[in-house]
Amino acid sequence: MAIGRYRDEPAEMDDDEREVAAAQYPEGGLVIGIGVGIVLALVLADALLVLTPVLGGVVGFVVGRRIRRYKLRQRRTERTIDDERRH
Repeated sequence: MAIGRYRDEPAEMDDDEREVAAAQYPEGGLVIGIGVGIVLALVLADALLVLTPVLGGVVGFVVGRRIRRYKLRQRRTERTIDDERRH
């Protein structure tokens, strides 16, 4: 997948992209990041209650995107190794 290109149409994705997209790493990271941001804000100060969920969500989404890229790379490497073993 090209850097900066987001594909959400299953017809445009290959098999690996569909499986990894189904796991929803960026979306899961977004939710976890927002939750961590809210907890940190409640623990640290009321003023952070507005800022930290947004920052947590952004960080969580970025981490999720990196995990998705890692999983795609891992699956494609495994597929390549399996294909080489068959030939």
